[in-house]
Amino acid sequence: MNARGRAYTYGMTVWEAIILGIVQGLTEFLPVSSSGHLILTGRFLGVGQTSVGFELICHLGTLAAVCLCMRRDVWPLLRHPLSRPVRLLAVASIPTAVIAGCISVFFRDALEGSLLLYGFLVTGILLLCCSLADRHAQQKPLLYRHAAMIGAAQGIAALPGLSRSGATIATATLLGYDREQAARFSFLLSIPVIIGSSVIELAMHGVGYGIGAAALVAAFIASFVSGLLAVSFMLKLLKKHSLDGFAVYLFVLSVFLLINDYALHLF
Repeated sequence: MNARGRAYTYGMTVWEAIILGIVQGLTEFLPVSSSGHLILTGRFLGVGQTSVGFELICHLGTLAAVCLCMRRDVWPLLRHPLSRPVRLLAVASIPTAVIAGCISVFFRDALEGSLLLYGFLVTGILLLCCSLADRHAQQKPLLYRHAAMIGAAQGIAALPGLSRSGATIATATLLGYDREQAARFSFLLSIPVIIGSSVIELAMHGVGYGIGAAALVAAFIASFVSGLLAVSFMLKLLKKHSLDGFAVYLFVLSVFLLINDYALHLF
C-alpha cells in the first residue's frame, strides 16, 4: 500500500509507471515494505509525487491479483458474508484502521520516509523472530483477540519501511499459528485494507490529473502480474522455507542506506 505518503510525479512515462507498478505488486505481498521500496524507487527514478488516481490503479492491480490467486478462499467469504472468517477479518481491520489513521495524522514526517532505515531493520528482526517461533507453530482456529492483534500489527506497518505482510505474518506466527495459515490470513486481510485506503484517499484528495491513459494501463498490468507472482511465490515458499532470506536482504539494504546517508552528510 502506498496510501501513506505520495512521493512521485504526475508526468511519468510509461516505463516509469511499469517500474512503479512492478515494485508495488511485488512488495505489497513480499515481506519487505511496499511503501519503503516505492519511496526508494521514486528517488532512484528522480520522479516526484503521484496522483491518487495512479495509486488507485496500482492498488486495483494488487487487489485483482490477490483475489484471483486466493479465489478459493475469497469466494466462500462472498457467499457467506456473516461467517466466522469474515468476522475475523472485520475484527482485525478495526485496529488497523484506528492505528493507521492515527499515524497518518500524528506522524506525517515518518510517512515521507524519515524513519525508513529503522523500519527496514525492525521488519528484518520481526522476520527472524518469525523463524524462531515457527518451531512451535501449528494450524489451529484463529481466535478473535489474536485477529485483533494481527490487525494492530498491520496498522503499525503503515509506517514506511515496516512491511504489512511481514508484520502480520510474524505476529500470527509468534502467536503460535502455522506460517502458511498466517500468510493466507495476511493476504486476505490485505483486501479490506486496499479497498478502505483507496476509498479514503479518493474521498480526501480526489483522483488527481496529469498521467496518461497508457501509463495507467501499464501500471495496472504491471502491478497485477507482479502481485500475482508475489502471492503465488509466498504461498509456495512458506510451505517449506522460512523468511530468513528476506531478513538478510533488509539488513543489507539498511546498511547500504546507512552508508549512503553518512556519505551524503560527509560530502
